[in-house]
Amino acid sequence: MGNAGKQITLAELEAYLQSHPDTFLEHPELLEILELHQSPEGTVSLAQKQQQRLKEKNKQLNEQLRALIENAHSNAELQQRVHALCLSLLDAVDLSSLMNTLMEELQQEFSADDVAVRLFYGDKPFPLPETNTNVGQLHADDTKLRSFDNLFNKQKPICGRLTKAQKALLFNNKADRVQSVACLPLGHEPCAGLLAIGSEDPNRFHADMATDYLSFLGEVFMRVLRYHTHNDG
Repeated sequence: MGNAGKQITLAELEAYLQSHPDTFLEHPELLEILELHQSPEGTVSLAQKQQQRLKEKNKQLNEQLRALIENAHSNAELQQRVHALCLSLLDAVDLSSLMNTLMEELQQEFSADDVAVRLFYGDKPFPLPETNTNVGQLHADDTKLRSFDNLFNKQKPICGRLTKAQKALLFNNKADRVQSVACLPLGHEPCAGLLAIGSEDPNRFHADMATDYLSFLGEVFMRVLRYHTHNDG
């Protein structure tokens, strides 16, 4: 191991042991000069320490794998629910039926505590059916929408936490109770509205959720909405 009289650094020792992992097997006498601290379970051997480290690494890997599997299952369920919801939206006979179907399905199938739709208009609002659901209209240039500029620029759904201003615009008096949200832009260039699914569970919607299916839901809803707003009445 080189000149016995030379002082080596910890980094050099570590590098040597990495290059010669069988050092203590070839020179067992070195084990006699090692000082191992006592633990409540007694003296811990190098083999035990190594085994403990491997167990900790395996535990971390297993936890990561479990999280990946759970996330995959969650995304698969999301795909099925979005597919069924889109079919229900296509079956809506009028604007009132469309809105009610959207709200009821999202609350039942997606465990939503509140669902909000905000539609944008240019010159003047267009007639909306009377409903107890959380549906409203905003002028496309309303300054309150500036808090969603990042969403409009990305043109993709976001999942997770929203700001107080964003939640207030979407969920009114329920804003303080909503902890996590899936928010979808409806159409783009320009965006014609927002669809938000809110939950009181802070972990219900999170950044790792798949958003492709939510984008598809937004596109389907926007197309059916346009059909009914142009043909109803």
